[in-house]
Amino acid sequence: MLDFLIPANVIDVIGGFLNAGGPVVVALLASTFLMWLLITERGLYFLFAHRRLMGQTEESWNNRDERSSWEAYAYRERLISQVRIENQKHLNVIRALILITPLLGLLGTVTGMLEVFQVIVDTGASNARLMASGISRATIPTMTGLAVALTGVLAINYLERKHVRSIARLSQGLKVEAGLGHGVRRRLSGSSLEAGEVDITPLLDIVFILLIFFIVTATFLDEIGIGVNTPDETPPEELQRPPPTMILNVRNDGFVMVDDVRLADPRSVTPIVEAFRAENPNGVVLLSAARDARVETTVLVLDQTRIAGVEPAVTLQAR
Repeated sequence: MLDFLIPANVIDVIGGFLNAGGPVVVALLASTFLMWLLITERGLYFLFAHRRLMGQTEESWNNRDERSSWEAYAYRERLISQVRIENQKHLNVIRALILITPLLGLLGTVTGMLEVFQVIVDTGASNARLMASGISRATIPTMTGLAVALTGVLAINYLERKHVRSIARLSQGLKVEAGLGHGVRRRLSGSSLEAGEVDITPLLDIVFILLIFFIVTATFLDEIGIGVNTPDETPPEELQRPPPTMILNVRNDGFVMVDDVRLADPRSVTPIVEAFRAENPNGVVLLSAARDARVETTVLVLDQTRIAGVEPAVTLQAR
């Protein structure tokens, strides 16, 4: 956890996140930055400037002597409308960004799925290593879009509640005198104040798209079976011929006869076998030991052959 306190590590983590998520994540981070910049501005407004605006509005109303005519009602409604407009500043942009972020996540899901399907088309099978990039580009933007949208929904609901409460408190504070058939409780702004609503349908769409995506990818399994090769009526000529063979005869005098042609020292068998396998990759080495040959010599020749990367067939000569 302490590694994240180092700026270089944080930059590496962010770079890896952007690399895995693709270009859609960059657009998501840009919209997230803009959204939270506006949310922070609104939070500071309600924390500092809003109180000063409410005090100025109440002071303007209290300084008015006449509060029972139509002009007074219109003036009161104008004061409330000014506060309402100031409260709702940037809220529509925040709502739009909240709706855009899950749609950008859905776009990342679709582009990632296209990349996965392209891998399947190119390879003809489900290769987990090749599909990993597409899967990450499909899931990371979706996760980012959902996280940003959820935090945005919480923030916009908080700002809407602050707006509604402030307008209700201001309406109660700007009292009017009864007159012209209007009671104290009657207001020209009789429209009910409703809290802002956010359409979460895109979030549900993303959940269903992810469900379908994971069901599809779960079916990409490599089946393990037994391959059956039917015999060929006319096998190739090279299959009909026996493979080349090298015979190493271990004699009782401590030497090795190679193919009944030349004598060799048992300690020099390795390069001889390596040269034979270089010329004949499919060749077979046969180790034949005389019955009166020394066991140490036979074991030495066997070890030399194995060092050359060949497991010889061992036979024992009859008298």
